[in-house]
Amino acid sequence: MTADTRWTDVDKLLQPAPKGREELHMRAVQDIAQARFEFPTTENPSLRTFVNIPETTLPVTDQDGTVLTPDIVVVDTPGNILRILAAVETADTVTEERGKEAWVRLSLLPDAAFYLYVPVGYGGQAKKIASKLGIEIYGYRTWRYVPQGIEINEISEPPEIIHKLMPPFVRRFLRGQ
Repeated sequence: MTADTRWTDVDKLLQPAPKGREELHMRAVQDIAQARFEFPTTENPSLRTFVNIPETTLPVTDQDGTVLTPDIVVVDTPGNILRILAAVETADTVTEERGKEAWVRLSLLPDAAFYLYVPVGYGGQAKKIASKLGIEIYGYRTWRYVPQGIEINEISEPPEIIHKLMPPFVRRFLRGQ
């Protein structure tokens, strides 16, 4: 193995580590948006991605008129019809308080898939918090940095369309609660 085959992108490997939680959060949001939500694409030319970190670029409004700023927002154009929302958490923000203040509101936005990205090792905790608060999350993902960049893993299957049509007690029964 030669030196040039060991490393895929030396510039990416030499990036300095984030100095604090805010810097780590901002870097993770940017990298996740680029890795998973890089719209428009040839398959989805009408979708557009907006990142609300470090500055708000596309806030959304809930049914009560409250302005929310999810980390990542994907809309269908024209008309900016909300399709996907994503919240990116760090180790210290996977808490019940964060679930109450942000995840609940984001999960209640109609006709939009809500994804929750948590650091590796916090998926179970995030699922317990969401279950306790009755939050329906379309997809759970974990993230971490490896030498090649950000690694994202899916730790849940998106609910089937029939799931939303089931009464709440049936959904709880199927989740084993």
